[in-house]
Amino acid sequence: MNKEELTFDGFVFANKDDLEIAKNEARKIDYLEKHTDTSNMANMRNVYEKLIETNAFCTPVGFLYLREIRDALVASGVPDEEIAPVPLYTTFKRLSLKDEDKPKRRMTIQQKKEMSIRMKYRNAVLTAIIFGVMAIAMFAITWYGSTPNIINYKKAITDQYSAWEQDLTARENALREKERELNR
Repeated sequence: MNKEELTFDGFVFANKDDLEIAKNEARKIDYLEKHTDTSNMANMRNVYEKLIETNAFCTPVGFLYLREIRDALVASGVPDEEIAPVPLYTTFKRLSLKDEDKPKRRMTIQQKKEMSIRMKYRNAVLTAIIFGVMAIAMFAITWYGSTPNIINYKKAITDQYSAWEQDLTARENALREKERELNR
């Protein structure tokens, strides 16, 4: 990209995206000028405050328009202190990378793929461990549980029948003893 292709409205922009933003802001300005009564300063003050409130502009093209409205409001008699300043929300100090820590290295596509594979492997291992712990817990509950299930049903049924048999035997013995007492 050469300098002429990135120039718009007297400004040279760093890239095409910034150039497109500036062009969109110029279209907004044209629309506002066509559809706003610029002679009514109260209306212009409302437009100015709304533009600042919504951060409608972020390039020098929009900032200059805001400055023009502000200057017109001051010229019409509105006190300078009552008008909000034009917010720039950007830094103008050039930063030297020598003064700062080393910049972060960008990851190559291969490094990103390796990182993705490592994350997938880690997630798979964690999932397997969780399922393993859950399976062990289910077997423990099944093995040591008191309700009959497929693992301990034979023991549970045998215990139940032996308890019935002991109870029945005890009753029979009690009944025979009563009979002997009555026969005497």
